[in-house]
Amino acid sequence: MSLVPWKSTSMPSAFRPRIGDELTSFQREMNSLMSNFFNRGDLTIPQSFIAGSYPAMDLREKDNKYVIDLDVPGMTASDIDMDFHDNTLTVKGETKSEKETKDVDYVCVERSRGSFRRDIYLDDEIDKENIKADLKDGVLHVELIKKAKTATNHKKISIKH
Repeated sequence: MSLVPWKSTSMPSAFRPRIGDELTSFQREMNSLMSNFFNRGDLTIPQSFIAGSYPAMDLREKDNKYVIDLDVPGMTASDIDMDFHDNTLTVKGETKSEKETKDVDYVCVERSRGSFRRDIYLDDEIDKENIKADLKDGVLHVELIKKAKTATNHKKISIKH
């Protein structure tokens, strides 16, 4: 016995939508909705991560320190504010438009202006007095020295009886 899919005879097969066409149409519609939601054509990364509001970062741990590099192209030291509190390094910055352009019709604008904030929590206790930071070629380089750990974290507790 062979199984044959059932086909309705009320509609000619040429006019019946195929399931593949319906799924493709549904996928196109969902892609369009998501593109409109993120206001861009590429759905791989949300717009807030692209528009300069979240700079790319490398965090490395060396022997006795953490080394952080943040991409902040076009920014100066006065555009960036750093703070360290409760083992969290907070880096904030703002890019500003340097000049106002009048009577220009833009075809495409990809460079954005705005602010960002990164909070970087570190597990080890940091020597707050020796945090070093410098800005060169659009990269903010930060070094955070770990505090020396106490010789022993172990204590024997006697039990009375």
